[in-house]
Amino acid sequence: MRCQLSVIKALAIIACSAGCTGATPGVDAILRSPETTAAIDYRFTAADEALLDEVQHACFLYFWKEVGSPAKLVRDRKKAPVSSIAAVGFQLSSLPIGVERGWITREQGQQRACTVLKSLLARSDNKKFGVYLHYPDMSTGGLSKEGFEILASTVDHALFLAGAITAAEYFGGEIGPLVDRLIAETNWRAYATSPEGYLSMGWKPDDPGNLAGPGKFLDWHWWNASDEERLIYVLAAGSPKSDHAVEPEVYYRLQRPVKRHQEMPPYVVSWPGALFTYIFSHCWIDYRSLKADDPRRFGIDAPRVDWFENSRRAVLTHRQRCIEQASRFKTLAPDHWGLSACSARDGYIVPEIRPNIRDADAWFEGTVAPYAAVSAIMFTPKESLAATRAFRSLTGEDGKPLVWRNPKAGGYGFADSFNLDQGFVCDDYVGIDQGPMLLAIENARTGLIWKLFMRHESVRRALTRLKLEAR
Repeated sequence: MRCQLSVIKALAIIACSAGCTGATPGVDAILRSPETTAAIDYRFTAADEALLDEVQHACFLYFWKEVGSPAKLVRDRKKAPVSSIAAVGFQLSSLPIGVERGWITREQGQQRACTVLKSLLARSDNKKFGVYLHYPDMSTGGLSKEGFEILASTVDHALFLAGAITAAEYFGGEIGPLVDRLIAETNWRAYATSPEGYLSMGWKPDDPGNLAGPGKFLDWHWWNASDEERLIYVLAAGSPKSDHAVEPEVYYRLQRPVKRHQEMPPYVVSWPGALFTYIFSHCWIDYRSLKADDPRRFGIDAPRVDWFENSRRAVLTHRQRCIEQASRFKTLAPDHWGLSACSARDGYIVPEIRPNIRDADAWFEGTVAPYAAVSAIMFTPKESLAATRAFRSLTGEDGKPLVWRNPKAGGYGFADSFNLDQGFVCDDYVGIDQGPMLLAIENARTGLIWKLFMRHESVRRALTRLKLEAR
């Protein structure tokens, strides 16, 4: 059974708060450079496009096929008997891609989105203060009886809403009002339980059989300006109900510890350094089109940050640290990199790789999650393409593909993780790992998901309240 990820995150946050204090002196802004522009303007060759199409299609098939009935919610992972509301967010965003790529018809995509949303909205046992259950039943959309964590999770709900927003913008029709209802019913302010106004990670009921009954908010909060947090607070700032919205100042109170590795450019570090914490919000928020934010406009002394540039620096630093460890772990190489949360040999892991060399870093013997390097294609197209090709062509002793699973034979593309030292290749697929690959590649190719998300009324409202200006 998959580990309870919220607990893993909380432990990592505690560890980071103890060991990630301090900042690189003299850094008051992280702004884009000519290298950033080159990454944004990168053009794929025909061979690149063919490879990326193959990877995307494999990811899409996971979200199309691995669903319950009649609710059609996607599985949390292939071996799981439940859905996860975060994976549903990626599922909903996968549908416009499927239509545009010709893998399904528009009618099929719209019908699937309607079924999923109506199944969730019809239930009263799957939400608390409008925030949805982390692991709903994949066939009903309601409370699961499979023994998985019973928790209304703010980050997983944010990923769900982001996906719902893109579906609403693409399909319109009856999907729009359904998503408007989801947004309006989300009472973010109810979860703002810390003195600083930070949002709790979730609500846990006293009775696991009654999410809507008495319970308590988790004591752990979202306090660091990592990718998950920024997505949460953008959505929370954009609520159409003033008594549900979170004040924009809270977004700027998120801590921005700045560090660097050797002579590489400094950047705001995330709580564990796992690569997904520099990728997730970029699946929807088009930071390419935004100027660096400015906390001082809200009376907060913190560095201005261009978050696209920040993630580009973080990815390149992460890759460099992996290269430096290649003599220690044979899985790692210039085109074999990307340590992130994944399903590994010993269960669900969250590596901790920070810019400065630390004994406390958790390498998990160099276990690579292919989706991490592939999803970074938005920031590092050249390096990510090289990794994608390397993963795709890697073979075992029998000469067969080692980490690629052919969709025609029932696979969904890249295995979730592999480790050459351990002789391990994961035989599972995880929805929140398949999803970033699919969305990130599409954004790098066409910007489709960025365009859909950024034009939604609630997102535009959030940008205005946060004073995030277009370039």
